[in-house]
Amino acid sequence: MQLTFWGVRGSIPAPDRDAWRYGGNTPCLELRDPDGQLFILDAGTGIRDLGRQIMAEMTTPGLAANLLFTHYHWDHVQGLPFFEPIYFQGNTFQLFGPRPQADAPSSLAGVLHALFRAPFFPVATSALRASLPLREIDPVSDFTVGKTRIRTCRTNHPQGAVAYRFESRGASVVYATDHEPGNAELDQGLRQLARGADVLISDAQYRPEELGAQKAGWGHGSWKASAEFARAVGVKHLVLFHHEPIRTDLELDHILLQAREIFPATWAAQEGMRLEVSRREVRLETRSHRLSPRAPVHLPAHVEVKANGNLVREEARVENFSFQGAYLLSPCAYELQQPLDLSVPLPANGNGHRRRAETAGELRLRGYVVRAEPLTTDSGWMGIGVIFPGSREAQAVAQAAAPAPESGAPGSGTPDSD
Repeated sequence: MQLTFWGVRGSIPAPDRDAWRYGGNTPCLELRDPDGQLFILDAGTGIRDLGRQIMAEMTTPGLAANLLFTHYHWDHVQGLPFFEPIYFQGNTFQLFGPRPQADAPSSLAGVLHALFRAPFFPVATSALRASLPLREIDPVSDFTVGKTRIRTCRTNHPQGAVAYRFESRGASVVYATDHEPGNAELDQGLRQLARGADVLISDAQYRPEELGAQKAGWGHGSWKASAEFARAVGVKHLVLFHHEPIRTDLELDHILLQAREIFPATWAAQEGMRLEVSRREVRLETRSHRLSPRAPVHLPAHVEVKANGNLVREEARVENFSFQGAYLLSPCAYELQQPLDLSVPLPANGNGHRRRAETAGELRLRGYVVRAEPLTTDSGWMGIGVIFPGSREAQAVAQAAAPAPESGAPGSGTPDSD
């Protein structure tokens, strides 16, 4: 199965610049089974970009796909009116979802019409040219679409929600967003659904101290509860999801590192992230954003990583630094979101003295891999992008490593943007 993340935020979109790396769209995932069948999970604002991608790939109308809702709060449905493929005749989207726990609308059909109702949206459902058959599902259900088995359970969320488990050719993915731990019956149902899954996508919106104080009862989990749950039910990989909208990229970096202390096989959901899931392995791809000015440095370095429980030290060469990370060259391959320690010797200035930014002679930085790709040359080396959650360290290195300007000449160490 192939899983792509189009929206990873919870509650409301987050357009802030310091959230661009993880992304600010609300929940939407694309899942394709081994036979190519398309499942779309939730219709938050991320579905708009998915729709544009589908339209770019589609030569003629005739797409058949499935759209599955966990529940109908705004952040999980507000992108549907902007999902372009539903306006074209010949396309078919089978809609699945639980019966709403509300007086009105009280059906999946009622939810669909409410999303396109004046004065909230200028286009009525009569303008939708695609075929949209509806199927309400029980909160606890077991059914098959094509060759993919789908099971559900209830989650602990205001007005109710469901989690989904997808199984195909021995691989399994559980999508368990919008769940607050603490209800014994619902926690047990989710444990049974998630047990032994290859990938668990889990609601990690809050910090533990937030969940236990002012936001108790809001229907969301924490990164710590997600990591402990993943360990308890024996999943192979955990993806932290439904990020708090005010959480910055650097804060999510810290949360990821903390979660890995409890459950090492943890990733943080990021827009554009793709998982290839089979019964043998799970492979990860991410897109990378270059958001900060970069300073060229060309410094020798060493990378330390853990491999099979042992600490391995490998040579590398840093090509540039930004305030948030570094780009380095290495003869070794690293996995995306793999933690590492980078040791960089600081150069002397023209008088043979270290710069004031650092006096120890070597700076050690802890981060993780966000980019890994072979160089275009035949050298066999890899280009590795690394993010440092401790941005102050990277600023010190960029200052210390930049060449000193010559007397009377413009500064040559100014970072250049790309």
